[in-house]
Amino acid sequence: MTKKRSMPHLRALQSFEAVARHLSVSHAAQELGVTQSAVSHQIRRLSEELGERLVERQGRGLVLTEAGRRLALELDRAFDLIERSTSQIVGAANGTVRLAAYGTFASGWLVGRLPEFYAQHRDIDLQLITVSEEDELSDRVADAFITSIPSQRGYRSILLKQDQLIAVARRDLGPWPCPLITTEVSPSAVGADWIDYCRHNGLELSTFQKESWKLCTHYQLAFDMARAGIGAALVPDFLGERAIAEGTLQRVLGEPMPTGSSYYLSIKFSRSQERALASLTQWLRAAAR
Repeated sequence: MTKKRSMPHLRALQSFEAVARHLSVSHAAQELGVTQSAVSHQIRRLSEELGERLVERQGRGLVLTEAGRRLALELDRAFDLIERSTSQIVGAANGTVRLAAYGTFASGWLVGRLPEFYAQHRDIDLQLITVSEEDELSDRVADAFITSIPSQRGYRSILLKQDQLIAVARRDLGPWPCPLITTEVSPSAVGADWIDYCRHNGLELSTFQKESWKLCTHYQLAFDMARAGIGAALVPDFLGERAIAEGTLQRVLGEPMPTGSSYYLSIKFSRSQERALASLTQWLRAAAR
């Protein structure tokens, strides 16, 4: 006798899972490629089937009820399992790997080494995705991650590189002192990176700083500003390596300063033995060495 499953409509479950992640009907609708009214209809349908209110309005936003939080947790696990199962089947067949990494690390360290990977692994379709520090580690996002998160439940993390800052400036910037570019822009901590760097190297900040701070919010911006001759910048060593080798920037002012952060390759334990992911892991470890 054929087993009949007693469960809510899958479209309703999918709509609720997306709303629970985004806490936004509009964002869920955009992800699913449907209208907001369609998503709202599916949420109402699911609530009626379960006899439980799942989502509530709070001010201008949405919050999950207790029943909604429980269902969202279980659906997250179930959808992860479905995605993992399908990705194993599809990935094993076509060798596709989605690698997520921070944009600065991807452009500064990874991309320059990729020609070697492509030459060695012509059967692997490597797809790069940029993420932020707040993005979750999930099969929904990528198959493998390079992040600063040392470990997460269910994931195997491998140390690739310890993060450290170096001071760089354009060769024709001129004599010291000069303007200093900082990525520490909080009003209570402007220039804290340079203050720590000078303390680390036993230097006097006033000896090197001219004019007021030049502010920016990201290392890539600081790097680009240094290349434009605006001032000296503190950037991750991997970001400055190529420009230094090409002669467009030079190292200045002391030794590298460890930030206390590192970059890790993270892959789910359950997927670490997949052929394409195992090949990527082996290559990244060798490249990091």
